[in-house]
Amino acid sequence: MALPKERSRLMKTMLLTSTLYYIVLLSAVNVHGFHSSLVCRRAAALQTNQQNIRQYMSATAEIVKTIPVNQQISSSLSDVPMGWECNEEAECVQIPACDEERCQTSLDVRIHNTWYDLSGWRKAHPAGPHWIDWYDGRDATEVMDAFHTAKGREMYKRLPKSTPANIQVLSRLNVPEDSSIQIAFRQLRDRLEADGWWNRDLKREATLLAIWFSLCVGAALTASTLPVVSIVLASLAFTNAGWLGHDYVHGVDAFSDKMRLFAAYAAGLGVTWWSDKHNKHHALTNEMGVDEDLATDPFLYQWAPDPKNDSPLRKIQHYTFWIPFSFLFALWRLDSIKVSVDAVEEKRPKAKHELYAIMAHYLVVLSALPIHVFVPAVLLSGFMSAMIVTLLE
Repeated sequence: MALPKERSRLMKTMLLTSTLYYIVLLSAVNVHGFHSSLVCRRAAALQTNQQNIRQYMSATAEIVKTIPVNQQISSSLSDVPMGWECNEEAECVQIPACDEERCQTSLDVRIHNTWYDLSGWRKAHPAGPHWIDWYDGRDATEVMDAFHTAKGREMYKRLPKSTPANIQVLSRLNVPEDSSIQIAFRQLRDRLEADGWWNRDLKREATLLAIWFSLCVGAALTASTLPVVSIVLASLAFTNAGWLGHDYVHGVDAFSDKMRLFAAYAAGLGVTWWSDKHNKHHALTNEMGVDEDLATDPFLYQWAPDPKNDSPLRKIQHYTFWIPFSFLFALWRLDSIKVSVDAVEEKRPKAKHELYAIMAHYLVVLSALPIHVFVPAVLLSGFMSAMIVTLLE
């Protein structure tokens, strides 16, 4: 017959094993559902892009018809197609558009009512070429103003402008003109920035960081004697770190640049993953196939899907929402590790520093918190963050 202490130890082991089993199982199911949904939405987005391409080609053909045939022939014989190549300082030079493998096409993006050809800049873009690609044939003024430093907002003006022929084609693609509301908002933003509303309050930052640090210390000190209290304090620390990291990754000031890896050290959340996923949510909000924050089915549906893609879980999601909510941070942590490893393999800037920061997070946290405190704290912090976001939106 087992002694009371041995029985207690056995029960804790069984509980821990069961918890880890369901974490792995539900994470795998959720990730599979996420990627399946994302593939479907990207297919829809691709279909839309193909329609835009057909519009573009049709408009181009109409313009070509207006050019005399002899002028077309002479131009094709005498003119070598030229493209652009830019460095990280947005200094660009013209180069032949075609090499032995492919020909470079223009990549036209409108910023403050001026069209720029970013085909030569896309590879040099510090955040990756995919950001430039998403805005081909679109207006990116708000993204340029919100996501870039004062230096970046001046650099783009050095980039080559789109050709008159391309602008004529783009004018036929129904790209909306700047509305009076957009123009007024940009003027308001410039005035607020000039008046100092964007300046960082370092005393407040110190207070917020002190609160986070005190939660961490409290969780570590109570981990052995008061595990329930430790779980609550640790979950608050993880949630706090996530929101502070959210601010620092979005920030474009010098302080945010220095604190950029805070989320990786304090919450195990990767900056590269955050930038690729969450910044896209702010830049292309609620666009199906692009905004990955919408891909929460089959566990949570944000609208009634096509009947062939429906799930019985949708009918009971108002009872079961707390389950996927709780796994929010766990999935984000797994995605952060995967994306950070991929970023190192792709040799993205500062990817190794980010991966080392995530490794340091787990080394410190798992040294201070036993697993039966750490796992519930991650689940509770995910639930709290999801509830905060749901209530705010």
